[in-house]
Amino acid sequence: MDTTIETIATTATVIATAATAAPNASSSSEIKELIKSLLVASLQPNKTVIITGLLIVLLFPVFLHQYLHGSDSDSSSSSSSSLPSILLAGPSSAGKTALLTLFEKRAGRRTTTTATDAIAGPSQTHTSQTPVSVELNAAQSSDEDKLKKFLLVDTPGHPKLRSTSLRHILPLDPKTGKPLPPNKAPNKIKGVVFMVDASTLAPSSPDSSLSQAATYLYDLLLALQHRYSRYSKGSKHPPTIPVLIAANKLDLFTALPATLVKKELEAELGRIRVSRSKGLLDSGVREDDVTGEKEEGDDWLGEYGSDRFEFKQMLEFDIEVEVVGGSVVGGEGPGVEGWWKWVVQRV
Repeated sequence: MDTTIETIATTATVIATAATAAPNASSSSEIKELIKSLLVASLQPNKTVIITGLLIVLLFPVFLHQYLHGSDSDSSSSSSSSLPSILLAGPSSAGKTALLTLFEKRAGRRTTTTATDAIAGPSQTHTSQTPVSVELNAAQSSDEDKLKKFLLVDTPGHPKLRSTSLRHILPLDPKTGKPLPPNKAPNKIKGVVFMVDASTLAPSSPDSSLSQAATYLYDLLLALQHRYSRYSKGSKHPPTIPVLIAANKLDLFTALPATLVKKELEAELGRIRVSRSKGLLDSGVREDDVTGEKEEGDDWLGEYGSDRFEFKQMLEFDIEVEVVGGSVVGGEGPGVEGWWKWVVQRV
């Protein structure tokens, strides 16, 4: 093995020396012989040559792929993680995924989870059992040339999977399992769109979803309240996260208008608050189930000790709650313009 390597090295040296010498017949013949000798030595069965060749064949494609695509992937991941985010939450069948798909079509997007379609490609219907982050483009007005990029994060609505949305509000440290301070959170949540089915919110409806929607909303608002209370230091408070309650399906005859949606939700949230304070209700995913932390009075939402709950009580914790009606599908009704405008103003 060593002899072969020495032969190749010696031959290469002689070739270089001969090439610089004055050209004549003898030197030309000598060069040919040396080249022949070099080729013969390189083709001999040798472990070093075989291993080196295999390594080149196996590793070259890896290095080439990393060189061509590695930097793009890293920059894309870093860019996505630094984008402002809007959290899309709500009970199952409220229309979250349908709204996500509609926003994709009108704004252009890049899915940042597993999908790899082009931005201009057709929208895909995402499963509502797993969270999906979609990169969208938006402008404050039609005259604005520069588009703003943001992430719309669709979260599952099933009761057993709702902790996903709460973890976006109070993310956990993977090492300690405790909530991370807002300044160390990986996602920059700029707002929460909480979708409800306005056509089934009436308490008298046989398939009323009022209790389910209000229970989920209670947990979400409580997580935001804890975020403010625990991480406020003097006059310094964590960045505000406003909440839009999107009353969907207003195109249906049985749908409640936005004013009644607000009234029914406030009344139901008040009942849940009283029940939890008495220890009579323990359903849904609680914020302490996610963080593992619970303090006295943690279950009380809004102004402590108040007889009636109102969304304006959340302003004490720098949480603005707004109810806007709309409809993702259907030719009648207000559509989604009010929701889209709210989202764009927050990012």
